Amino acid sequence: MRRHRVLVAAAASALVVGIAAPAAQAYDREAYEYAAGHMIERDDIPRSLGDFDSVLRFSAGPSFKSSLCYLPSAIDGDPGTDIFMRKGTLQYTASYDRNIDGGGSISVQITQYTSATAAISAYGALQKQARRCSATGSSSYSGEDGTLYTNAWSVSNAVVPMDSVVGVESISITQNNASTNSGSDKRYLNDDYSVFSLVDSVIIETTYLTGSTKDMSKAQRKAVNELAFRAIGRWVGQ
Repeated sequence: MRRHRVLVAAAASALVVGIAAPAAQAYDREAYEYAAGHMIERDDIPRSLGDFDSVLRFSAGPSFKSSLCYLPSAIDGDPGTDIFMRKGTLQYTASYDRNIDGGGSISVQITQYTSATAAISAYGALQKQARRCSATGSSSYSGEDGTLYTNAWSVSNAVVPMDSVVGVESISITQNNASTNSGSDKRYLNDDYSVFSLVDSVIIETTYLTGSTKDMSKAQRKAVNELAFRAIGRWVGQ
């Protein structure tokens, strides 16, 4: 997942960690102070998603072109395809890390556009791009020692009706990757699930990275949907 240089602002009732970016005076201080105070809090995260630390990592900076999904290729030497959403003017990210070996995290990314009209246009483009996030496949290769390495993946998208805002349904994208090798019985998983919602002049992306050796469950996806709805409420001040 791509990340950008960040500018940090203090968020209320949370310990905030971040990295200051150069040319801070060029940013909209009022906008990122609002963002810092309207992100999810630790207690918003459903317990079914695991145990998370209490440190809110918040960043703000110019918007960049975010990846909606990555479509690997089974063709040797083919780098695969990144599917992107339209960039805005500013971007804010808040995240909490999971307290387990191997990582895992919850993050909420807000992409700010110049107006509600611009955000609606960007979300319409996102809906079209998200339909391309649908594929399954696998690839394998042999190491110099004869070990066979295999990577299997699936990418899918869906509508999330429970997270609709003023009649606009949210979109979810699931990316599952599993790697194995003939020299070990372990499976190395990299599962993530994201929900995208349109709210006034912003698009809110809520993402869960499991950091686990187990596949993400249906109950966990439902919990992320609930968290995405809470993220919407935090942003609009409810």
